[in-house]
Amino acid sequence: MSTLDVVAYAGEAHGGVKPANFLDIGGGASAAVMANGLEIILGDPDVKSVFVNVFGGITACDEVANGIVQALQLLKDKGEDVTKPLVVRLDGNNAELGRKILSDANHPLVQRVDTMDGAADKAAELAAAK
Repeated sequence: MSTLDVVAYAGEAHGGVKPANFLDIGGGASAAVMANGLEIILGDPDVKSVFVNVFGGITACDEVANGIVQALQLLKDKGEDVTKPLVVRLDGNNAELGRKILSDANHPLVQRVDTMDGAADKAAELAAAK
């Protein structure tokens, strides 16, 4: 829930942007779980940007990164036009590998930000621009 609070606080600086949705993928989430969750969130018309905030203890950041890449490919394969930006903060278990996976994928909608506050601010900024 602290993620929601951080996003709400960051949104105040960007015209009062508020979180539109929230999804907790749970500890130990696989790439498939991440992909399924992201597909649901991206389908919400009230969502203008997506903030993926992972502090991986049980959940491995590389699995989350793979899930993001897989979800974006899955949606593309389905013919869905994904236009909502994703801001990703990965910290903890396999974070470096997760960051590398996202960097290697080089998806134009995915931005990595290393701090929770910075990532929340970027997500609010992008949402306000939509």
